[in-house]
Amino acid sequence: MTESKPSSNGILRVVAGLIWRGGEVLLTQRRPGRHLGLSWEFPGGKVEPGESDEEALRRELDEELGVKVKVGHACYETKHSYGPREMSLKVFRCTIESGEPRAIDVNAMEWVKPANILEKEFLPADMPLVKGIAEGLINASGNGAEDDDGSIPFTPPKVLRRIELPKS
Repeated sequence: MTESKPSSNGILRVVAGLIWRGGEVLLTQRRPGRHLGLSWEFPGGKVEPGESDEEALRRELDEELGVKVKVGHACYETKHSYGPREMSLKVFRCTIESGEPRAIDVNAMEWVKPANILEKEFLPADMPLVKGIAEGLINASGNGAEDDDGSIPFTPPKVLRRIELPKS
């Protein structure tokens, strides 16, 4: 995700994409030297002034990975504080419409099986979603694979709720 400054209300708005392919989820690793460098995350970044969440996510995934995506439904939302930084994170299900993901503005990218996702060191705000994927509560469409037409038939599960993570 792109480094950024908080919005006028002090809360940094961040969006990320949950992208599945062949039963694996796409992850990116933050560059070293940035805030929480080398942590793994779902690809995305800051919402710039005047952008909708969906516009920001399409822009960020193009900049970071060189892909054009279809942004689907939101599947996870949380607020988290990293010391003095407060951020609001919203994750959307996405499908790649064109391009093959490559690490352009990230340290690395990787397709990961849900059974192996907990082997990575994630940003704290992502952990409830990561655990939901690892436990099989969240998969390619919420209940199975994508529809044949590539649409995303997803309704956010009721099992996810906002939780406060311990401050480190």
